[in-house]
Amino acid sequence: MSTKSETLLILLLICWLGGAANSTATAQDAAPAISEAESVIRYINTYKGIAIAEMKRTQIPASITLAQGIIESRAGNSYLATKARNHFGIKCHKGWKGMRIFAKDDLAKDCFRKYKSVYASFIDHSNFLTNNRRYSHLFQLQTSDYKQWAKGLKEAGYATEPAYAAHLTTIIENYQLHALDQQASENGCNCAERIIATPINFNGIRTVFFDCKITLAQVQQAYKVNAGKLSGFNGFKLTDTIPPHTIIYLQPPKKRTPPDITTHILQTGETYQSVARLYGINLNSLYKKNRLSATGKPQPGETVFLRNAKPRKPNQATLPLKNESTLLNYTVKPGDTLFTLAQRFNTSIDTIKRANKLKQDKLLTGQKLKIYTD
Repeated sequence: MSTKSETLLILLLICWLGGAANSTATAQDAAPAISEAESVIRYINTYKGIAIAEMKRTQIPASITLAQGIIESRAGNSYLATKARNHFGIKCHKGWKGMRIFAKDDLAKDCFRKYKSVYASFIDHSNFLTNNRRYSHLFQLQTSDYKQWAKGLKEAGYATEPAYAAHLTTIIENYQLHALDQQASENGCNCAERIIATPINFNGIRTVFFDCKITLAQVQQAYKVNAGKLSGFNGFKLTDTIPPHTIIYLQPPKKRTPPDITTHILQTGETYQSVARLYGINLNSLYKKNRLSATGKPQPGETVFLRNAKPRKPNQATLPLKNESTLLNYTVKPGDTLFTLAQRFNTSIDTIKRANKLKQDKLLTGQKLKIYTD
């Protein structure tokens, strides 16, 4: 993911992390606003709330997320970070329907994802790793095992830089980021008179992350927003104690997302309510876009539309199956689902079900299937 053009900058970053700062300075950089180390510390303090929240949601260590952000975005100072709010160097790839920016990578200009907010970049980074099969083995690791996560990301091809895993580990250890990986299971302190929060603007909505447990009454006192309104904005009860590193919206949610992330693939344990909160979307609007009811049950692997309405499907019963020459006989393996098979063989769930006369979505290990592929 790191470009060759940024390799030197990455190496320089590691140098000053280890204390090998050059003693001489040119007139051009003689009076920087802040030092590079201070820039990294500011980056960590600004985005640790998002990183921990995403760790709770997806099990990606907060230390890994922050270290990748520091390297890929040069602590928020790279071209992609400043021009496209892309903090993880993620390219467009097939199927990306959001905004784009073109930048030089290796020998040619490449298409990179562009976001309306840094918050969206962090969410998309988590989704990118979670929904990409080549990183699936990493989710068998503990969130505390940052060294194996770093090694696994390099081996899976996230970056071309040979020392990428070592760079991640160095940053994590020099800045004690692994301490953040423990916070997913800790309750945290109670906010007292002095409330420390990180303000974020996402989807045009003022939001905050708190480093401690908080009540809506305390948020009302700190931000002068009525607790009753906060309850409606966030789906919390007035009497709830809100866990640390939970995003709190200070303004009402929107009807749709900006054009950076347009869909979301449901993971195990996620609900339509949690997806609506994640992206700052009104729940009823999310239901309408996806032609759902409040009683609908979310299914892992299901695509949720965040910006535009879910396309209407033609009557599948009237559609012909693919040509016989594309028929594949497949034996179901552990972990296979209709969704993963449809993705792997470039077909649809409905086509697989019709070809095999399946009346339910559950598959059994060893089950024989006929799959028509492109």
